[in-house]
Amino acid sequence: MRRPPLAVILVGLFVIALGETAGAVTSQLRPQIAGYAAARIGANPQRHGLAGSAEYDTEVTARTVYAAEAGLSFFHTHAQGLGPLVIFASTVAATVVPWRRARGAVHALLALGGLFPLGYLVYAVAVVERGREAGIGIAERYVLTPLGSAAIVGLLALAVLVAAGRRRGRAA
Repeated sequence: MRRPPLAVILVGLFVIALGETAGAVTSQLRPQIAGYAAARIGANPQRHGLAGSAEYDTEVTARTVYAAEAGLSFFHTHAQGLGPLVIFASTVAATVVPWRRARGAVHALLALGGLFPLGYLVYAVAVVERGREAGIGIAERYVLTPLGSAAIVGLLALAVLVAAGRRRGRAA
């Protein structure tokens, strides 16, 4: 049995550690996080579309704070799941895929895709700094979609290569 590259394992462990830390921090500091987010929203009223009406602005602020908290929560849960998946899939690739270049490509895609949960940190910060809709758009377009696509393509490539390796083994 071969082992995956250390860098891929470190990405998986790094993401797990960050996700666990984010879960602990979020649960302990929820009021402080909400207060900080509300203060940042108030500091950028034009980006959030605040109108100066207490009822309307309270609703806009509450939705944006909720989106920021959701980003942190998504970061925590995705890191808990994707970190172990990256470690497992990279171990399978190292063990089963016989072609060096293909194995390297799968490892690169898995390592890049393993960083996907960090997109939710970008999401949480961007909705507070750029406005809810603009922040979600930035996070989705520039971080979540590329990294999520890398993870999916890496897993699909691994499945195809495992199947090809099995066929090759039967033919030999």
